[in-house]
Amino acid sequence: MEASKDDKANKQSKEKAKVRRWILKAVEDVEGNKGATTHHIQKFLNSKEDGISNKPEWKIILKKLLDSGHLMKNGGRYVIHKSKKTSVKGTKKSAASKANKKVAKKQNTSVKK
Repeated sequence: MEASKDDKANKQSKEKAKVRRWILKAVEDVEGNKGATTHHIQKFLNSKEDGISNKPEWKIILKKLLDSGHLMKNGGRYVIHKSKKTSVKGTKKSAASKANKKVAKKQNTSVKK
């Protein structure tokens, strides 16, 4: 009995992930920087799997994508939110990188003596 619950939950999560990918793909495939309307997304989902846009889950997934910042709403249309890259100076260095730099510095000072 327990295995069937896990299988059902696993199947639902795979289905949600599939719909999530399709929604992102639908928004990405719109020509230009106009963005996709809900109608565009529905048509794309129905082209992938018939009747899937009639299920309410896709709207919940769309809302989660908006909340997480993967999508933005721009005048009634959905566009992919691209994160702004920071310059190399602004990024923090990892601990491993700092340790390697410290070791290299020690080796340079011991060689000079």
